[in-house]
Amino acid sequence: MCNVEDGAMSEFFFDEQGDRRMEQQNREHWKALAELIAQAIRQDRLPHTLDVLDIGCHAGGLLLQLFERLRANNKHEIARVAGVEPIADVRRRAAECFGEAQFFPTLQDVPDQYAHLVVSHESLYLVPDLAEWVRQLKRVLRPKGRAFIALGCHGENTAWLRWRVPLVKLYGHHSYVHHPMEILQAGADAGFAMELHRLYPQPKQSMRYSPPEDGWGEFISAQEMLEHARQKYVFVFSLRE
Repeated sequence: MCNVEDGAMSEFFFDEQGDRRMEQQNREHWKALAELIAQAIRQDRLPHTLDVLDIGCHAGGLLLQLFERLRANNKHEIARVAGVEPIADVRRRAAECFGEAQFFPTLQDVPDQYAHLVVSHESLYLVPDLAEWVRQLKRVLRPKGRAFIALGCHGENTAWLRWRVPLVKLYGHHSYVHHPMEILQAGADAGFAMELHRLYPQPKQSMRYSPPEDGWGEFISAQEMLEHARQKYVFVFSLRE
């Protein structure tokens, strides 16, 4: 995810309460990403037995969502799960939840050709070197493997571009601006076949209002608020056969 090993919670999140709130808010996004992956599986675009790696897995919420969603597909099963999570305490929480699963502090620690399926939700904006991250992604994927990388914190999301400035001042949260077309080109330059999807194909008709926190998180208009979820893209990296 980023070049930080055994980081403290404050390097990435606000406090334990904010961490739990983030996980609650992300469940809807995890569910939508799991559905997109299930569609690819139904089209036989992934092997029937999957080794799965979540980059930026935190406590494993997205991995659990994938288990629940793919359990209904009798043609496929998850043989092994693993995650990349730089925060040591959270890594231990994930390991306790998943038993024999492996959790690594950095993407560089993952062995070569480790997974058929790589997933990630909102971690790419923490990556300073996009080209190197793509090279590492290619290294850990198995032949015919695919990666589904969900990202809303990117260079075309005007709300996030505003928010990232006070987040540095308030909490020291440093992020990096990657534009969607740059991500697609970086994947293509590394030899991937690239696809771009919206996480939510249909416009969301409603969105729960959350007051801005500590001077960040505001929307400048109702339209921007309702369009915010439409800014979540899924970048699909496929190894060419």
